[in-house]
Amino acid sequence: MKARLADLLVCPLDKTALELVVWETRDTPLSEADHARAKHHGIAPDKLSREIVTGLLLNKKRQIAYPIYQSIPRMLVFETGVARDFVAKHGKQLARELPGYSMPHEQANPGEKDTLRTFSSEWVNYDWDGQSYWNLTPERWYECMRFMLDFEHKPVTQKLVLEVGIGIGGVADHHARSEGCELVGIDLGYAVDSAQNHFGQNPFLHIVQASALAPPFRDSTFDLVYSFGVIMCSYSTKATFDCLANLPKPGGRLNIWVYSPHNEQRSLLRRSLMRVENIVRPMVWRLPERLQSVALSPFIPLYIGYARFRKLRGGEGYIRYGWREAMHAARDRFTPRYLHRHSDGELSSWFRDAGYDSLEVASERQRPSWVPIGFTANAGVEGMRTAVARPQSASKSSAA
Repeated sequence: MKARLADLLVCPLDKTALELVVWETRDTPLSEADHARAKHHGIAPDKLSREIVTGLLLNKKRQIAYPIYQSIPRMLVFETGVARDFVAKHGKQLARELPGYSMPHEQANPGEKDTLRTFSSEWVNYDWDGQSYWNLTPERWYECMRFMLDFEHKPVTQKLVLEVGIGIGGVADHHARSEGCELVGIDLGYAVDSAQNHFGQNPFLHIVQASALAPPFRDSTFDLVYSFGVIMCSYSTKATFDCLANLPKPGGRLNIWVYSPHNEQRSLLRRSLMRVENIVRPMVWRLPERLQSVALSPFIPLYIGYARFRKLRGGEGYIRYGWREAMHAARDRFTPRYLHRHSDGELSSWFRDAGYDSLEVASERQRPSWVPIGFTANAGVEGMRTAVARPQSASKSSAA
């Protein structure tokens, strides 16, 4: 974690300012170009040239200590394994220096711990090698994301951007480098550790473990907030949307992309796969990780075969699946506890209710031939915030 990130984080429970306590740091010298870029962003370079490896972020009123562990601020409000690990390693120092403080111990939102487990398994065990991003090469995936966010016409140079659900972190890192923005990426699961290992050296990328249902940021902070294929995996897509809708500045943008029932009906193969999902997923999500792998093994040859067939048909930018990529894709479909689908119209109504206008629907855009149809066949909407949305509770536990 760079010291700069402390300027942006607040307590996810009550949105109060946090006090930074630093226990361990390492120097991360900036290049001349990074120095110049920091000044253009209005950031003091010394706030980017030091990595806080271990420390705390304190809510002094509630006497809650959010751990900074392995260079990542852990801003989840409920008990987690990483917080227990932090206490096991640093508990004596915590008790000695900050008596009365404890790790967060609020009640999680419905299914949130299951979601953490599911997507941690999906990404941490993926062992990403930089050769593929889902079913495409990384270069093609980044090009598709640039199209979906329309950076060609809405540049984010020197802007502050939030990505909700960064997964392995490749898209967030690429945008921060290629688009010249400062980017904060959050994820509920331990994919953040893999993202930190791969991309933590980027001084303009900040990685946070946090929930979209309790984002640790002040309202009206970001120029752009986007989430691609993430929030429909919470217990309530609408509740998660409402928690994100306040984060863009007035005049800022919100871009949300979720799975759509329309996409699942556009071919016989997809209709068949949807029927299988409706049978398999309610059983598989409950299983321990190893048994999930066993249960999904029969599907892996089908994923591999279909990916190779598509590649043979001349799909430039597509990859050939191996066992690892196929298991990753199968986990994404069959292991989440929640996997809601929504239409463009439903998503658009949420934007309007939250004070957004100038709505743009992804399915109505002219899609280049190199962008796979799934990008626009699902539900994607972007809007500009022109009014202050009605207040939303930071999380279920904080509203109680």
